[in-house]
Amino acid sequence: MSYFMKPLNKDIQILAQSPIRSATTRCNELNGINLGQGVCDLPVQKAIKDAASAAIYNNQNLYSDNRGVSELRQALRHKIANFNLIDVNPDNELLITHGATGGYVSALKTLCDPGDEIILFEPFYGYHRNIAETLGITVKTVSINLNDYAFSIDELKQQISPKTKAIIICTPNNPTGKVFTKDELNTIGQLAIEQDLYVITDEMYEYFTYPGFKHVSFASLDERYWQRTITLSGFSKVFNITGWRLGYAYGPEELIVRMSQIQDLFYVCPVTPLQHAVAEALKLPESYYHELQDTFLHKRDLMVTTLRNIGFDVPNPQGAYYLLVDAKNGPLGQIDNLASTLLEESKVATVPGSAFYLDQNKGHSQLRFCFAQGEDKINQAIKKTLCLFQKSHPLTYLAIKMAHSWAITNNNAA
Repeated sequence: MSYFMKPLNKDIQILAQSPIRSATTRCNELNGINLGQGVCDLPVQKAIKDAASAAIYNNQNLYSDNRGVSELRQALRHKIANFNLIDVNPDNELLITHGATGGYVSALKTLCDPGDEIILFEPFYGYHRNIAETLGITVKTVSINLNDYAFSIDELKQQISPKTKAIIICTPNNPTGKVFTKDELNTIGQLAIEQDLYVITDEMYEYFTYPGFKHVSFASLDERYWQRTITLSGFSKVFNITGWRLGYAYGPEELIVRMSQIQDLFYVCPVTPLQHAVAEALKLPESYYHELQDTFLHKRDLMVTTLRNIGFDVPNPQGAYYLLVDAKNGPLGQIDNLASTLLEESKVATVPGSAFYLDQNKGHSQLRFCFAQGEDKINQAIKKTLCLFQKSHPLTYLAIKMAHSWAITNNNAA
């Protein structure tokens, strides 16, 4: 029996499971090690878990204000003033969102009509592209040079058209690890003013920066930038609570009020008891953030050293906790569908570089490694990766295995 049904929404025809989600699903089936998805396995602080339990048992279980719990917005006001150097009104310039992703959806719905254009820096975070295209927004890109993390302002200017509505900045950047400098942000800001463009800046990894680099919030640099900017961030990465789905957005009142109305329509409100718990998380001492940076710096250096020894081209990330590496000049570059082969044969999940480009051929020899897992898991994953050499490159395998052992010893000593 056949059924004749009207077609589905044309914009969802482009959707497919993201490579990040696909790799995670298959990795779980294989009981492998997931260096693909940006999930940290460090323990959640006891004070945060206790606060969540207390909020539930104290009956904080009903809808919150669609802008978010007042206690959390007040706590964030102080965090944003001290860390991001921006003074926000917590009543009408700050919004707790259903994850930073929910904030991004609300921001695009606020700023853009179907047929408008946005500009992403490429390689880009795939959700930034896919959400925009699902909303009928056209995506254009500007290349980040993975050798020095530079981009061309002339290329950015060339991508602007009368249909361009916004520039999207992700800093520290997923997937490259680039931290946008103050000069780069000012260049973008002046162009946004000249061309009358909005800016959405995703600062989810703002606490993850490494020696020599410092996170700068774009909207803090100039009052004129603030007036056209929506800043997104969240708690998932810094407190290891990705499953809680809590983020936030801040910007000028006329934009945030509209976003809160969209959030009320789409999501009603963020999860109430967990908002109370995150308000407690923001009371953690400064030492928490310093220890976090030290931990991730240690893992970054271990991963960079070892993957270079394996034969990958590996830039040194300035921030976030990802490595976008290239295999084309090393022994593994001869393997087709490298991410899939690595997952099926070694049970190590990565993300193929094609997930981060409009033209997927650009990233065909690249992999994104996430180093947010514990060091034991990272070392296990590296050893499993080395197993790909055993059959076809036995001498290379032995040399790299020795180099990896040296890297572990040297990194621990440091």
